[in-house]
Amino acid sequence: MMRFLIPSLLTLFALPLAAQQAPHHCANVPEPAARLACYDKAYPPPPEVIEAAKAKARASFGLDKPRDAALTPSQSASPEHVESRITTVDYASGGQRSFNLENGQVWTMTESSSGGHVKPGDPVEVRKGLLSGYVLVTPSGVTLRVRRIR
Repeated sequence: MMRFLIPSLLTLFALPLAAQQAPHHCANVPEPAARLACYDKAYPPPPEVIEAAKAKARASFGLDKPRDAALTPSQSASPEHVESRITTVDYASGGQRSFNLENGQVWTMTESSSGGHVKPGDPVEVRKGLLSGYVLVTPSGVTLRVRRIR
C-alpha cells in the first residue's frame, strides 16, 4: 500500500507545478506603457475597444494633460485635428473671442489681434500649429491661434 501511496502523492503535488506556465515575455517589460503595448501586440484588442480609444483621444484633443496615462502610445496619441461646427461665439474685452463647438470643446483666441469672421453654424477645423499650440481654421481659410479651455 505504501509503495502506491508515495508515487500517488508525488503525482498529485507535481500536477499544479506542471500546470504553471512560464510568464508571458511581456511581463518582463519594465515600463508600464511599453508592457501594455507588448500585450496589445500579442493579444490585439477588439475593434470596439480601438474605436473607443480613438473617440477618447478626439475628446481630449487640445487638453494639456492626457486623461489616461496608462494607455499605450498608439491609443493615447492625439489626432492631428478635429472638425466641428461653431455653436456660439463669446466676445470678451480687447477683441478676445471664445468658440463653443458642437463636440463640446471650448477654444479661446490667444491673440486678440487676429481677424477672421466666424459665426454659429460655421464648420471649423482645429489643428496642431506648426511650432506649437493650436489653430482654428475658419471656413474662409483664416487661421486663428487658439487654446482649449474646456
